[in-house]
Amino acid sequence: MKQLTVLAIFLLFAVIFVACSQETEKKQAVAKSEVLPAKPMALMMRAIYEQSAEMRDWVEDGKPLDSSYFRFMEFHTLEPTDSTVLVAVFYEHNQDFKAAFEALIAAGPNKEKYNALLTQCVSCHEDFCPGPIKRINKLRINS
Repeated sequence: MKQLTVLAIFLLFAVIFVACSQETEKKQAVAKSEVLPAKPMALMMRAIYEQSAEMRDWVEDGKPLDSSYFRFMEFHTLEPTDSTVLVAVFYEHNQDFKAAFEALIAAGPNKEKYNALLTQCVSCHEDFCPGPIKRINKLRINS
C-alpha cells in the first residue's frame, strides 16, 4: 500500500511537470510570433547608425565629409514605435542633433565634432529609448 501511495505521488508530480513544461513552450512560441515589425522611425534610426559608422571611418581617415553624400535624415517626421515620445523635448533634441550634424559637415573630418554628434544621440536616447546607448557609444573616436 505504501508503495502504491509513493507511486501515485510520483505520477502526480510527473503529470504536473509535463503539463507545466508544455505550457511554457506554448507561451514562448506565442511570444516569438508576436514580434512586431519595426516602425519607420526605428528603421531610419538604424540607417542613421550605419551612416554614423561610415562617417567615423571618413573622420578617422581624414576625408572631408561630403554634404551631398551624408545627408541629415528627417527621422523626427516619421512614425515612432511609441507615439508618446513626440513631445517638445524630443523635438528639441532633434534640433540639437541637427545642429551638431551640420557643424560636423562644415568642420570636415573633426573628431571632436563627430563625438559631439554622438553626444546628441545619447542625450536624446537617455530621455527616450535608452536601448541603443551602449551601441552608440561604441562609435566614439578616442583621442
